[in-house]
Amino acid sequence: MSASMTVASEKTIFFHALEIDSLEQRTEYVRQACKNNTQLLSAVSALLRENDREVNPIDRPVAAEMLPTMMSGELTDPRFSPGAMVGPYQLMERIGEGGFGWVFVAQQRSPVQRRAALKIIKPGMESREVIARFEAERQAIALMDHPNIARVFDAGVTETAQPYFVMELVRGVPLTDFCNSNRLRISDRLQLFVTICHAVQHAHQKGIIHRDLKPSNILVTLQDGRPLAKVIDFGVAKAIGQSLTVKTIYTRFTSMVGTPAYMSPEQAAMSTDDVDTRSDIYSLGVLLYELLTGSTPFAPDRLQTAGFDELRRIIREEEPPRPSTRLSTLNSEESRTSDVERLGPPTTPSTAMKRDLDWIVMKALHKDRNRRYSTAGALAEDILRFLQDQPVEARPPSSWYRFTTFARRNKVAISTFSLVAIALIIGTATSLWQAREAIRERDEKELALAEAREAEVAANAARSELENFNDRLNSTTVLLAAGRANADAQRWPDAYEAYSEATQVLPKSFLVWLERGGLNAKLGRWESSANDFVKAVEIGFPIEQAELNGVPQILLYAGRSDAYETLLQELRQSDTEVPFAVSARGQLVGSLSPNRAAELADQMEQMLSKTFDSDVSSGPLNKRQRYAKIYYGVNLYVAGLAHLKAGDYQQALHRLEETNHANWFGRGIAKPLIAIAHHRMGNADDAVQSFEESQVFLDRMLDESIERSKGSPSMPWIDWIEFLIHHREASIVVKGHTPAADPRFQQLQVFADAAIDG
Repeated sequence: MSASMTVASEKTIFFHALEIDSLEQRTEYVRQACKNNTQLLSAVSALLRENDREVNPIDRPVAAEMLPTMMSGELTDPRFSPGAMVGPYQLMERIGEGGFGWVFVAQQRSPVQRRAALKIIKPGMESREVIARFEAERQAIALMDHPNIARVFDAGVTETAQPYFVMELVRGVPLTDFCNSNRLRISDRLQLFVTICHAVQHAHQKGIIHRDLKPSNILVTLQDGRPLAKVIDFGVAKAIGQSLTVKTIYTRFTSMVGTPAYMSPEQAAMSTDDVDTRSDIYSLGVLLYELLTGSTPFAPDRLQTAGFDELRRIIREEEPPRPSTRLSTLNSEESRTSDVERLGPPTTPSTAMKRDLDWIVMKALHKDRNRRYSTAGALAEDILRFLQDQPVEARPPSSWYRFTTFARRNKVAISTFSLVAIALIIGTATSLWQAREAIRERDEKELALAEAREAEVAANAARSELENFNDRLNSTTVLLAAGRANADAQRWPDAYEAYSEATQVLPKSFLVWLERGGLNAKLGRWESSANDFVKAVEIGFPIEQAELNGVPQILLYAGRSDAYETLLQELRQSDTEVPFAVSARGQLVGSLSPNRAAELADQMEQMLSKTFDSDVSSGPLNKRQRYAKIYYGVNLYVAGLAHLKAGDYQQALHRLEETNHANWFGRGIAKPLIAIAHHRMGNADDAVQSFEESQVFLDRMLDESIERSKGSPSMPWIDWIEFLIHHREASIVVKGHTPAADPRFQQLQVFADAAIDG
């Protein structure tokens, strides 16, 4: 095993070490992680020393002379042109640009190949503050795992010391553009908005505030024909009660964080320490306002032309019009050109908003954050109540609210009345409580006495039932032993009688039904065997019992499809130590998807190759190799059947023909499968010839069974029943019809019944 498989990579150890604040703990972690690899220890230690320096390549731009060009948005640096490599990622095209970073479509080359979005700091922008914010964004996204939030795949540093991270490539369009271009109805917009609320709620639960929610940071794409929203760009995210980076993010004095049109009043106050999750609730309210009306509460043009102080005043003090009011005041020219026209008839959204949507939106946009929704999840729940025609929590002030305002105005009178009422209530309550306690104590004593009597009766009944069960269990053990002994001596009537009596003594034991079902199968009494196995399936038994007794084959041949599917589902999920070929055989005998069959075929081929290797090796064999060597013919047969089900007919034909030369009890049962393989490959003549050989094999086995006056041939009955299943399938595939009824089967049934009757 190589060192790369036992020791973590240099990058992984370096990033984990950065999260440890204590120098002693960090040093001890690095020493243990690098183990005895002195070269790796030196490399990681050098990275940590460079990171801890006050002045390092990251804090000092390596391309400061390119800053004017970078700020103008022109990409002239050949290091980041299409085709350039950043770590294992090849840049394809630039798809986005922020204040300090670029976003590229990148093709990952190793260890897997996939498309992703790679975000990297622009050359010339590597200040400590920018790098800290960049690392904070990466850490914020990495903390979250939600289907509506873009995921982080990887992170690293270029050869020129520029940090980058790789995240999920979202092929979508901004939220409002998607809704408008697809003419989504209000209900569809609200359903989509609920998923965004859940994503924001997930971020809040992880301790992350986005602080810049807007349509361009919420991309929508179609997944399985349904819209899927992805929240991106946590570049100005803030952590709650934790550190997103080992570096300090310093927000400059008199600087605002966020986009003005979607900014909460507390963000406009520029007190970043006072911003909490309810700031994102306000931004969600702005998004909902825009989805319903086609514009933000405050027109972006007005905010752009306003001075700095005026902009802050508008956001903090002015109350926006209600959504329904905004729609009703649109003049005819605006209605024809605005996005409202895409919502449906103008009266439809306005009527709906006047009921409850106005209250939901305005509660989310409340200037006092204490009056907003407490969580994004609460906002989503209120929208779902609206969609389900249920009362919303953001309804107008209730009677209780009006009463509390009245109480504040009449404190003296209400206080006096309250004291008198409280005294009366306390006195009455005390009397009632004392009476109830006395009644409760009496009832508890009577109940305890009744429970004690019931417990005594139950204990006596349980003791009697246990004694009875032990007697029946001992009796069943004796009967099963007698059944096995008689079956080994081919005293079929005595064996069947012992098994049948065991089913009467202990009918809830799966073992007795399996034992009698196996006896019936050995004699060729397929229907009776299937009935016994169905009983065992209904009771429930260890799955390896079904695999070793051929239960799936009997159930399928007898047409007991419900019991077969139940057993097959457990067989696929089992993690037992049963030989793999037996497990695969139970699955392959029925219908199976090509993908699952291909997996089983690969595993069988690995088993066959290991068996071959073990033949030339002098070392000890493991359990699977020992089984494979003993049952090499069975493994060839199962591998061929798996290849046939997977559609690899050439390999199936090769393995199945090998079984005809292997030394195993079921030699010859692969003939109908060979006919099917030839037919699938278009070899019509070979298919007919192989089917005729299968028919000859069937005739020989039936004649042999009749000559022996027994219900089944000399080969194992599991092989015989599978041959009958596949011969019937080959007749349908090659000949176009099911095989004709053969009177010899009826004669064998008579022999089998006669063997039981003595």
